[in-house]
Amino acid sequence: MMQISKKFEQGIEQHTYQRLDSDYKVNLFLGYNEDGKMSMVITEPGQVVKTKSSKMVDVKMSKREDGKIALTFDLLDNAYASMFTVFCKDMILVCEKSGKEMAISNAVVRWKYWLELFGKKKGALLDKSEIKGLIGELILLKDKFIPEYGVMDAIASWMGPMLGHKDFEIADTWYEVKAVNENAMQVSISSIEQLESDEDGHLVISRLEECSNVNKNAIFLNELVISIIEKIDNQDALMSFRGKLENVGYYSDPSYDEYAFWYKGMQMYRITEGFPRIRRKDLPLAVGNAKYTILLDGIAMYRED
Repeated sequence: MMQISKKFEQGIEQHTYQRLDSDYKVNLFLGYNEDGKMSMVITEPGQVVKTKSSKMVDVKMSKREDGKIALTFDLLDNAYASMFTVFCKDMILVCEKSGKEMAISNAVVRWKYWLELFGKKKGALLDKSEIKGLIGELILLKDKFIPEYGVMDAIASWMGPMLGHKDFEIADTWYEVKAVNENAMQVSISSIEQLESDEDGHLVISRLEECSNVNKNAIFLNELVISIIEKIDNQDALMSFRGKLENVGYYSDPSYDEYAFWYKGMQMYRITEGFPRIRRKDLPLAVGNAKYTILLDGIAMYRED
């Protein structure tokens, strides 16, 4: 990553490109285009195919006079430079494994996996409540699960995007995350399944208060996603994370930067025998499901932190 950043730095003033490395077997260049945008170019044999751009990255393919294909990725918004650097690192690994003859075609295939993260051309955005809920889950993923379990297992444990009944499942236990305002006195449980299990679990209360986007403590969804991507050094884990973000309906979009939240802390409660919850066995046979609220003062004895 340090070498990649250095290559970009060398081209920023004059809007030039630097070859990745003299002993790197694929012709891959990093730098800034004539418009001053971060850019990556791969020049190897291949075929010109139709390739989609995204909101954040413009993708072009052209045939050069020497018969090679130039595949260019231009970052349109330098606010996403950190994510673009991670993307370039991933592409470099893909091309290195592919070799010269397959570098272009495999890079095109790989781009399809990144397209969603860099923003669809069209699509509905998450609403404020969904943004807040996703931030609550991602904070737990970043601050607890990745440090404790490692990137691979942490991302695998995030089951909410896969329509799992629990937000996280790992090491014979589970976690349900609720993002609430700082002074919230209760949380809503939207289905029986959220707290239903024969195994002990955890109710995580993530306190997030909406704030000004110039507040020094502000958390933005896009920045939080990027900070997690920067921790991922495994391609399979990266693609899994991307896929789960897609499943919840997230893709990078500048509009998300209009929503800022101040993270005021987290409380965790152990869900074990005696914890006040409605279980399937408590319902009459004719009742299919139930929604209810839990008063936080009433579960103080189960608090873990």
